[in-house]
Amino acid sequence: MKAIIMAGGEGSRLRPLTCDLPKPMVPVMNRPIMQHIIELLKSYGIIDIGVTLMYLPDKIKNYFGNGSSLGVNLHYFIEDFPLGTAGSVKNAQHFLDETFIVISGDSLTDLDLLKALEYHNRKYSKATLVLSKVERPLEYGVVLTDEDDAVIGFLEKPSWGEVFSDTINTGTYILEPEVLDYFEKGKKFDFSQELFPLLLENKIPMYGYISYGYWCDIGDPTSYLQAHYDAFEGKIKLPFEGEEIKKGVWAGSGTVIEPNAELNGPCLIGSNCHIGNGTVIDNFSVIGSGNIIEDEVSIKRGVLWDNTSIQFGSEIRGAILCNKVTLKHYVSVFENSIIGDRCIINERAIIKPNIKIWPQKTIDPLAIVDRNVIWSSRQSRTIFGENGLSGIINVDISPEFATRLGAAYGSIFKKGSKVVVSSTNSNSARMFKHAFVSGILSIGVEVFNLSSLLTPISRHAINFLSVEGGIHIKVSDDNPNKLRVDFMDSKGGSISRGTERKIENAYFREDFKRCSGEEISRLNNITDFKDYYIRSILNQTDVHKIMDISPKICVISPSDFVISIVLSMLADSGCKVVSFSSCNPEAVDLIIYEINKTNADFAAFIDSNGETLILIDKNGNIIKDDLFLSLSSLIAFKSSPNISVVVPVTAPSVIESLASKYGGRVVRTKTSSQAVMEQILSRNPYKSREDMGQFLLNFDALAGLVKIIEYLCINNITLTEAINEIPSFYMSKRNIFCPWELKGKVMRTLITDKNNERIELIDGVKFIMDNGWALVLPDADMPLCRVYSEGKSPEIAETISEYYLEKINHIVNE
Repeated sequence: MKAIIMAGGEGSRLRPLTCDLPKPMVPVMNRPIMQHIIELLKSYGIIDIGVTLMYLPDKIKNYFGNGSSLGVNLHYFIEDFPLGTAGSVKNAQHFLDETFIVISGDSLTDLDLLKALEYHNRKYSKATLVLSKVERPLEYGVVLTDEDDAVIGFLEKPSWGEVFSDTINTGTYILEPEVLDYFEKGKKFDFSQELFPLLLENKIPMYGYISYGYWCDIGDPTSYLQAHYDAFEGKIKLPFEGEEIKKGVWAGSGTVIEPNAELNGPCLIGSNCHIGNGTVIDNFSVIGSGNIIEDEVSIKRGVLWDNTSIQFGSEIRGAILCNKVTLKHYVSVFENSIIGDRCIINERAIIKPNIKIWPQKTIDPLAIVDRNVIWSSRQSRTIFGENGLSGIINVDISPEFATRLGAAYGSIFKKGSKVVVSSTNSNSARMFKHAFVSGILSIGVEVFNLSSLLTPISRHAINFLSVEGGIHIKVSDDNPNKLRVDFMDSKGGSISRGTERKIENAYFREDFKRCSGEEISRLNNITDFKDYYIRSILNQTDVHKIMDISPKICVISPSDFVISIVLSMLADSGCKVVSFSSCNPEAVDLIIYEINKTNADFAAFIDSNGETLILIDKNGNIIKDDLFLSLSSLIAFKSSPNISVVVPVTAPSVIESLASKYGGRVVRTKTSSQAVMEQILSRNPYKSREDMGQFLLNFDALAGLVKIIEYLCINNITLTEAINEIPSFYMSKRNIFCPWELKGKVMRTLITDKNNERIELIDGVKFIMDNGWALVLPDADMPLCRVYSEGKSPEIAETISEYYLEKINHIVNE
């Protein structure tokens, strides 16, 4: 049997460890990762090994040579340009004339290759994927298999709503040579995204072998450190070079340890080191070769590569030092920080936790480093949550953060691009708006600075001004000390997950495309855009019909600013308006009292940022959430025959009934408002009055209210009569605790153990039965699963919910 080690990756997430070093050459327990893989293959008698290379190939070739020093035969296959995982192996096709194993050169494993090969042969498989179960599958490719372990589907780097299993692809495969005949040589081709789906389509036997051995994808600094700790704890058996000089302490040849040094195992020290008096090398520390560690130094859970110099009194806590680093006297380096090759950290400098310092940097004496000193990196941390970006003022979102984030946002555009930046009228939102603006201007992007606005108006401004995107800053309704920031694309919709990742990458790399002073654009201040917005909405509204009826509306909002805009819009459209300020749309008795006292037709509650609309009729019926969505769908179907209405997968089935009745169509998306918005905007609603109406009803409470009033007036009906056109439906929404590490297992088990239910995998797993449906959706921000259900009666809806809640509880506690 032959093997291919894929060793061409750059390892960008590991930088600065990999700035001048291919990822397979990063040392674990003082040996390159790839050396551990070669020794694993050799232990199973696999000595003919091909190695695919691209990034810094000579570093690997010069270290391993032909492999004879390790007792193997190495053959190198170098890519001139990236060929993808499968394409790189295709490059070695003439070498692969028998069953072969493909294994990553940058992951650590003790996979039982013999058992995996026996499984492959027993199944008569043409492609066997080695799988592993992990707690958080978000960063990996999830593989779906049937009860016979046959592969039936793939999903790369899913969101929590797409996590259908905790079984992931390790990047290790046992393959028959003929699978490489399915694509051309020299063409970029990927195993999991292209070749395996192609084999699946052609019904080629392909199976998933679950390995219960150790596997660690060393993809970021955290997992890199963890691999060392796992080796010390015996979770994977790796050789410890050197002599065990005391229990749990290994030291290489030529190493001198002064009498008063304290070594606490387990720890590993390489060869030709010097450990000074009073120095403490604590457990879970790895010291490479040629390191000079002076007196009174303290190292705990640190990893030092080769030829570093650690001077008197310095301390290292859970940090990584690359080759030839110098720490002067009394330097402190804290948890999860990385110092790149040949850096000099001067006296009494403090490197705070989670800091990355790129190679060949010099840090001044007494400096406190609380930002990365880098050129290009990507950290595992994220900025955006499930619903955009939010944080506590001057804690999570500081002016410095806002300026850098503005620069990161501007960096995704070309110089000379134009964006809108706006905020609500709160002082904190305005302050942070100016910080964002400064960062964006520094990139050479032109900014339209809009005065106090609401998110829906900012969305409208993006299209009106034909700019490339925008930011709106607002204070959270539920916490006056919390800011929310909406990032919008060129259509006014929320930016995609892919764009969020680009901004995050630019932010953490600090890869800002700074412009010269002459290229900084002027700031365009627009103070009256809300007037343009009001006129634009009314120009698309049958104002004459509204004026004929002249309905009276009671407007409620916690924001006087919102009330002022709504009063202007409704008055200009011919409505009579009364208003009062309140934060509670659930105070039905008070609202009904106001409706009756003022003889209003109905009441409308609008949140402080103009995004959420709740209606209350004269009978006290509250129209919100699913009922509001059903009403907006009814309006769309009746107003525009043959329209396609976009709703989330959690929406009630009654919407399909309305579509059937009025000749429309329903398009279901993921549950996030971002997904619904993206689907609607894909048809450019600003050029379609019908689609524009749907967008406004869903995401613009001010314009949506006008559209509802227009519909009622055109049809000469009351709000109550409109609601009565919607058939009854019964929903249940429940939550259940689910630890992060068990979410994948829960989803996989639910799919595997389904009875006769039909399932949909749009977002989470939806089980469809004769009397209703249930949707199980892992929450992206909290350790819980959400269970949505609908039934033909309230009792049935609750019964369905209880059934899946019990199943989840059983899986979590088994």
